[in-house]
Amino acid sequence: MIFTGIDQQTVELSITNYEFPDINNHWDANWLLVYLKVQSKLGNWQTIDPSLTTWELQELIEWFLDLADDQKPELNPMEFTEPNLSFHHLYALDNKKIIRIRFELESRPQSASDDREYFVDCDLTNSDLQEIAEELTKELARFPKRPL
Repeated sequence: MIFTGIDQQTVELSITNYEFPDINNHWDANWLLVYLKVQSKLGNWQTIDPSLTTWELQELIEWFLDLADDQKPELNPMEFTEPNLSFHHLYALDNKKIIRIRFELESRPQSASDDREYFVDCDLTNSDLQEIAEELTKELARFPKRPL
């Protein structure tokens, strides 16, 4: 799926596989490899890293659904076990919500500077937020939660 950011910035996010596709009945069996392709004012880069678990992806879907329903998300920012990626609801403006996708550690460009923040801001309508949740749900359906 592609997040369209302000000023023609984009973030492509997809799940490529489980980090450990052959492990069963273990916590590690639910780690997902997250592919990111970022085109931003701060540079262009691509990464693949185990940044989310299956249940964290489900929580992210619910976070976007809450925003789409004009509910305040329980967590803001939405952060995960691996602090590579986070989502921040910054504010609402007219009929849009401003969301910041922030990149840390392995989700930054290889040439990243530690004194610089890497992010893309998106202005999204409730319809956009609903569509994001639907696209992420399709990603999760491809790589569902596996038994612990």
